[in-house]
Amino acid sequence: MTPAPTVLVLNERPAKASQHHIAQLQGQGYIVIVCADLQALCEMAAQYRGQVTTPWVILLASSLVNNCMAANRLRKLFPSVGILALVTSGTEAVLTHTLHSGADNYCRYSASAALFMATLHPLVARAAAVDVSLDAAVPVPDVPAAQGHWALTEWGWVITGPQQQRIRLTAVERAFLAALFAAPGLRANHGRLLGAINSSCADNAPPYRHARLALLVSRLRRKFRTQGCVAPIQSVHRWGYMFTGRVSGQP
Repeated sequence: MTPAPTVLVLNERPAKASQHHIAQLQGQGYIVIVCADLQALCEMAAQYRGQVTTPWVILLASSLVNNCMAANRLRKLFPSVGILALVTSGTEAVLTHTLHSGADNYCRYSASAALFMATLHPLVARAAAVDVSLDAAVPVPDVPAAQGHWALTEWGWVITGPQQQRIRLTAVERAFLAALFAAPGLRANHGRLLGAINSSCADNAPPYRHARLALLVSRLRRKFRTQGCVAPIQSVHRWGYMFTGRVSGQP
């Protein structure tokens, strides 16, 4: 008898927006395991990695920033697993950021049950055909930044540096740096950065635009200076920003 597929769900802030998708999965016979944070999800995924006969995939149902940070980490820990991220916006910047972070595909929270299942099914089919247990075992707990590297720690709320720097971040600073860290070459254009930042703000908050983005970077640079270092954040003229420091996990 073929075991029922399993969907591991990251749902830090359970909301009605994702409940109908979870109910749809359960109605289709899927085993659904909801995890309240990334650490719990990683630990559960580590258990499923060794179960060759059970196809399993991951559904990210949190904010854009948390989904992207989770996808980035999960892709390193479990290279073969299928990852579907739910998004609230269909803008190109948001979707590009989601895919570059490590998700295989995306689906809107507001999508119909038919579209949601059609998007998820190819990942489940791939999981049934690929032996995810062959993924190299990687320790689940947070790993300190390698010597000489910068790293986002404590679920992205703190950036640590090569000289023991430790800088606590606001929600928008966290979103900005997470977008840079997840971008190819640690470079992201203004649209992608603004999409990540605005997704981290409350719905009634005024949206960030280019001028506010520049102020955010200026404040962030001041935080780095209080730690006795120059912020490794460089403006790319009329395009975006790049992180110029060495980052854990990068060559």
